[in-house]
Amino acid sequence: MEMALEADHQHHFHVLAVDDSLIDRKLLEKLLKISSYKVTCVESGSKALEYLGLPDNMENSSSSSSCSSFTNQQREVNVNLIITDYCMPGMTGYDLLTRVKKSSWKDVPVVVMSSENVPSRINRCLEGGAEEFLLKPVQLSDMKKLHPHLLKSLNCSSSTATNNNNNKVAMADHRQYDLKLHPTVMTTCDEIKIYRA
Repeated sequence: MEMALEADHQHHFHVLAVDDSLIDRKLLEKLLKISSYKVTCVESGSKALEYLGLPDNMENSSSSSSCSSFTNQQREVNVNLIITDYCMPGMTGYDLLTRVKKSSWKDVPVVVMSSENVPSRINRCLEGGAEEFLLKPVQLSDMKKLHPHLLKSLNCSSSTATNNNNNKVAMADHRQYDLKLHPTVMTTCDEIKIYRA
């Protein structure tokens, strides 16, 4: 029975959500969980790098002992997609995107979100390697936009995985997935809109 639960858990995609706003982080976490994604939330770009096992600055990445420990960290952590706010203190979402795309995590899709609809910002992120740019507040319908990018990450990882059959089953399961609006999300979204107003 436990093995069946573990196998089912492995079919869930893991999303790393990065946002400095507690309210936006909680909303994003709720939407992702309702959409059957495993979620890890962090409040800054530097915390995201720490979670991924990447050094805080690029100079540290040249050390061979650092590189081997970071590679080991990546093997232990499985992230299928990173979704990050653009405007955060310290490291922006664009800075995080750039760091991820220059690292061993370069094949993991990154989605950037912002409450400001600035075309130059959107183009900069998309040209920098972002798969998608979402306007905040994110909605349940935005979660459907993540699905093709998650499948892409699964395809990338399945090409190097030793057990391709399990990955094909996971892909087939997620292609059929249908998002449904949950009443709790409606209430949560309404409360947050009221709180922001």
